[in-house]
Amino acid sequence: MTNVGVLDKVMAILDAFQDGSDRLEPAQVASRVGISAPTAYRLMAAMASHRLLDVEGRDYRLGTRLLQLGASVSEGVEVRAVALPHLKSLRDATGETVELQFRTGHSRVPVEMVVGHRTVRTMGQIGVPLPIHVGASSRVLMAWLDEDGALELAGRSAAQSPGADWDPERYRDRLRQVRAQGWEFSSGERDPETAAVSVPVIDRVGDVVAAVVVSATLARLADPAHRTAVVAQARVCGEAISADLGHLGTQHAPKESIA
Repeated sequence: MTNVGVLDKVMAILDAFQDGSDRLEPAQVASRVGISAPTAYRLMAAMASHRLLDVEGRDYRLGTRLLQLGASVSEGVEVRAVALPHLKSLRDATGETVELQFRTGHSRVPVEMVVGHRTVRTMGQIGVPLPIHVGASSRVLMAWLDEDGALELAGRSAAQSPGADWDPERYRDRLRQVRAQGWEFSSGERDPETAAVSVPVIDRVGDVVAAVVVSATLARLADPAHRTAVVAQARVCGEAISADLGHLGTQHAPKESIA
């Protein structure tokens, strides 16, 4: 229990279906959970409005929103499992730290990381949200969204970063450039001592579901030869992960709507 009363009760209501019951009335749930019937009715009606439960007459069953959330978790696990060996190969080829990042709302989150072999190397933190309006991976994750929606998300992120140098039209131009070339490079945007190259990961239906990021010191990626090699190797990695996820060909995904 979390001592957050409403949340604990909501989870207890969902757990009431764990015995395989397909449909339950609020009175049955109240008895199983140990709450009053009026509380069960009130909470279950609210849960139905968010599609955590579906209503059929007087009965409730687990809602379609849970299926969607479960599918998202399953997809995330699949992407991470498929990507990891390719991330390790990219790290070995470049010597640099490699990450896999997902977008969540107006943040991006590292979900896998393979630390580089270099004596001086970059290192992030898995699970720590990062702003979506700066960095190579942010633009890769945003470039195939609807442009106006992407600008809205990025602007919201910039508004939460005091002193952010935010130019919506310049950001729009960069997104278009990323879509055209299929990769992105950033230098000193979030950290003045680091740079990064990023490429998209595309799933079987053509959605950009993640970004592969190669990060290094500013000086190393300032070397044109090394940067060119890193871009080429990162693109091979991104395309290999995408192929393993069922994406056909190396073409990049069309714009998608923001979920």
